Amino acid sequence: MNRIILSVLGFLLSTNIYSQKVGISLFNDLNLNTVLITPTEGSYKLITAKGEIKLLTDQIIYLSKIGDSILVRDANSNLGTWARVSIVGQTEEDVIRVKPILPSFPARKYNDNLSFYVEFNRLMTINMIDREKYIACVVEAEAGPNREEEFYKAQSLIARTFAMGHLEKHKGEGFNLCDGTHCQAYKGIIGFDRSIYEATLATEGEVIVDTSKQFITAAFHSNCGGFTANSQDVWLTSKPYLVSVEDKYCTSSRNASWEVTITLRNWKIFLQSKGVDTTLIADVKQYSYKPKFRPAYYPILNQKIPMTQFRSYFGLRSAYFSVQVHKNEVRLNGRGYGHGVGLCQEGAMQMAMRGWKYDKIIYYYYKGVRIVNIAEVALSTPIIDGDFDKKDTVKVDAVKIIQ
Repeated sequence: MNRIILSVLGFLLSTNIYSQKVGISLFNDLNLNTVLITPTEGSYKLITAKGEIKLLTDQIIYLSKIGDSILVRDANSNLGTWARVSIVGQTEEDVIRVKPILPSFPARKYNDNLSFYVEFNRLMTINMIDREKYIACVVEAEAGPNREEEFYKAQSLIARTFAMGHLEKHKGEGFNLCDGTHCQAYKGIIGFDRSIYEATLATEGEVIVDTSKQFITAAFHSNCGGFTANSQDVWLTSKPYLVSVEDKYCTSSRNASWEVTITLRNWKIFLQSKGVDTTLIADVKQYSYKPKFRPAYYPILNQKIPMTQFRSYFGLRSAYFSVQVHKNEVRLNGRGYGHGVGLCQEGAMQMAMRGWKYDKIIYYYYKGVRIVNIAEVALSTPIIDGDFDKKDTVKVDAVKIIQ
């Protein structure tokens, strides 16, 4: 294995992939070359191959990619060039500000530690953070502030279930997860609402599993419009716990309804692209469609077109809508916001306001699942060492995850 692979392997092993710390790649969609860091709370040390340097609160440090190495400098001088640099907090309340310079991007604040190295021709910036702090930040990014505690607990279970089920999503790149939406939205400390962190700690170690004790696909969305969607109606695969349920709690929320008007010409163009011969439609009323429940398909001339295809093509807020034609316009009266699978956030918020406990909320939206401690989940993880075939696995004691 080359030097980079060994470095990454050592990084993962030294931090223990199944410990309370997780490694999150920051600004993962940016081709970072230079960042500015500033400790704002707690106490930090700069760790290099040469030794340690104590950092002062509000001290400015620049890190720049120079070939395969990192140039470190402060406001006055160069501190040195190394292959790997770490910024390690010394307390439980450490906060550090990270500002991308090249390219420029708004600064964000993070808890705990940072590690820097050059890979993929960019400056990798990895936040090694306590798992529950990370979960709390994800919940705040995904759900926003000023919600009920029981809703935050439910959202914490969702975020933790995803994180623990995808710890090796970016293993080949040297970290666990990234801060992009295809992992989980992670923007560091936004306001760090203390109630969110407390709700996260109240559910510490709890995840959602299916009947085989495997982490579920804990899907969620903003508003289902009154009925959640079956997973097979949205995605290629069917999950027995992701089935449509009626949700009367979200129907008065702000994202419960919407309306879009499309020209009849554009509607016909789309239908024609799906093989519909619109010249056979003599009366425009044939385009009309008013489903009683969340539909999977739009029926037209003995054909069924998936509603999700309309959503994608026209950029709709959801795939749940009725169709009415007025002269040369098609009016879509829509319901909900998002893909509609799994937990409806605005419905869950209302449930929590009405006194529902988080476990009852989870069991309402995910059918036949269980809430368990991570120690009860049997994990099998691919061996990290590249000398082994990827099909080889090593059993890991699940208890180690929460020790």
